Amino acid sequence: MLFEMIETSVASFDFGHRSLQQSSPNILAAQKPNPALKEARIMHPRRKLVVSLAAAPLLAGVPGALRAQAANAPIRILVGFPPGGTIDVVARVLADRLKDDLGAPVVVESRVGAGGQLAAQALKSAAPDGKTLMLAPDHTMVIVPLTLKDPGFDATRDLMAVGQVARYVGAFAVSSNLGVKNFAEYLAWARANPTLANIGIPAPGSKPHFGMQALSRETRVAFTTVPYRGSAPLVQDLLGGQIAAGTTALGDFLEHHAAGKLRIIGVIDPRRVAQIPDVPTFAEQGYKLDLNYWLGMFAPAGTARPVIERINAALVKALAQADIRERMQKLVFEPSAGSPAAMAEVMAADSRYWEPLVKASGWTLQ
Repeated sequence: MLFEMIETSVASFDFGHRSLQQSSPNILAAQKPNPALKEARIMHPRRKLVVSLAAAPLLAGVPGALRAQAANAPIRILVGFPPGGTIDVVARVLADRLKDDLGAPVVVESRVGAGGQLAAQALKSAAPDGKTLMLAPDHTMVIVPLTLKDPGFDATRDLMAVGQVARYVGAFAVSSNLGVKNFAEYLAWARANPTLANIGIPAPGSKPHFGMQALSRETRVAFTTVPYRGSAPLVQDLLGGQIAAGTTALGDFLEHHAAGKLRIIGVIDPRRVAQIPDVPTFAEQGYKLDLNYWLGMFAPAGTARPVIERINAALVKALAQADIRERMQKLVFEPSAGSPAAMAEVMAADSRYWEPLVKASGWTLQ
């Protein structure tokens, strides 16, 4: 700005002098040459150079300061689920560690609602500068796009993967007074009590919803799925005997299973889990069911590859640290770091697996 002001002033001076010369040639001719004016005109290029050289450090410093300020601006991790919930807690655990390697404060911002849709829409609208991220589960990134006509974002075009954060396991539990110890016994009970064979699920149009419908077709036993607004009310009704069975993330059942208030009769994962090693998987019991829950970190589409790689490196480092792993495992999350490409492939494979199941269920796009 300073340099432009100087240029403008000098141009005005030259224009005024030329105008006077053109409009009043006789007056100028009658006057003696003015050495001071001549010197001023001769010195003009040198003064211009001196001033511009003097101003250069100031002008160069402004963009640098702005860049430094932008680099130190807080990084936001958007979470589409309630504060205090497991996903929110994981986000805060990571935020506390990522700030060291990313060199900026990292804050968790709640955008609660619609199964993570609001957070995903906010991420879509954010600048692709690495300053806004999102921690999201498979439900937001895979199931929501398969069950809604217009979720307000395209998971593959509007967002891009930073890396996987964790896997977590689903489980099937029954009321403690039901008296069954495995899924075969539950099926026998359901056949004998068809009007009572209700299975609670944490949300309509979710993996548990479509998974139970697929299991009903496989076993030829008619289950009635009862949708809840989250896992907490589902578990409460299961503890109170209002429903006979339910399925959700293992972590929501674990404490009550240990206390004998309900019984987990199947792990919905290819492998048994360390917390309940005596409980078999559904595959071990002869049934095809794999809900494959996961958490991933995402950024707005268009974020520069070096920025994504830098955040991914910090994420991988954080997930490798013993204290982080221990805190996440207490929440029944298994840390699972990987590259952006690996996270994108997990998401694509999940979509391929669930799309035909959603269609087979007869689900109508909302």
